[in-house]
Amino acid sequence: MSKKQKVQFGKLPPKYKFILNPYTDVRFSSCPGCSGKTLLRKVPLFIHVYLTHPTTINKRCRYCPTCDLLIVHQDELEHMLTLAHNDNNPEIIGNEYLVLGTLAPSAWRKREKEPITMENAQASVHDFKDHLNIKPAYR
Repeated sequence: MSKKQKVQFGKLPPKYKFILNPYTDVRFSSCPGCSGKTLLRKVPLFIHVYLTHPTTINKRCRYCPTCDLLIVHQDELEHMLTLAHNDNNPEIIGNEYLVLGTLAPSAWRKREKEPITMENAQASVHDFKDHLNIKPAYR
């Protein structure tokens, strides 16, 4: 039996386990894995908006250092994407997207001088170690 090979987009080493939280009533002040307190960490997320639009959002996320888990609240991210693209790229608002990983801080600082494309981003992206899902606990 062979193990399924994960395709890696970024050339930098993977960082963080990742959860995109779809629930607006759950904000994860505690880690769903270890129940420890989560911290706020601001990270530049690299997002592929379908069909062909790469974008970055510098977003405050919940982070558990014990589990190396990064939690992004979907409603907040989508609001930030709308604000970021409302004037220049309104046609991409509402399109499907995938959060591929995080952008290296040096590439985030240079993005104004050198716009980010799918081709040049690969050298500056850390994929996520794993994409995890959460499900509500029913009693």
